[in-house]
Amino acid sequence: HDTSPYVRRIRVLLAELGLPFERETHGWLDAVPDFAANSPIKRLPMLDRGPGAAVRFVYDSRVIAAVLYDLPAAAARAKDLQPSLYAPELAEHDQNLLSVLDAGLDAAINLFLMEKDGLTPAQSSYLARQAARVTECFDWANRQYAGKTTLTPGRLAFTDIAAGAAVAWLRFRARADVARWPELLRAEAALARRESYASTKPPA
Repeated sequence: HDTSPYVRRIRVLLAELGLPFERETHGWLDAVPDFAANSPIKRLPMLDRGPGAAVRFVYDSRVIAAVLYDLPAAAARAKDLQPSLYAPELAEHDQNLLSVLDAGLDAAINLFLMEKDGLTPAQSSYLARQAARVTECFDWANRQYAGKTTLTPGRLAFTDIAAGAAVAWLRFRARADVARWPELLRAEAALARRESYASTKPPA
């Protein structure tokens, strides 16, 4: 699903960790039977580790990222990639930031899908709250990147990848005026110089 920011963050991480994988390119609207049968949450991405795995199917990009970091083959990771999912000294902050990014993204995606069904924030107090949540979440995330392009100087973190993919999706789907968040844009511009990120840009 090329346009999903959650799928993109995992594709970038796989490239940065140097992990080979097979990708199912069907979208969620034309899901293959294996996905429909094995994902109770019906959300992408989903990792299929194969029939020999103790837990074959892994759901949610955050959990998938943790699994990927722990794979022995991930030792070939890029030299400047943070060696753990969260930097030990910033773990609680990084997790908070990822939670805020996900809350903002989920709200924006909800609005995007509801508008396809003809419902807008002007018609629904719930959707109006979702629109406010998008702004508040990304305003907060923008402040966390004040004066820096990564959370850990000299290291690319999974949270940095998630932030870049989130901003890119908001721009791609015209969900917000991303110029409002210059610190996040600076971080994304630094990320865009990496092949892993540039090569996963959604199609126009």
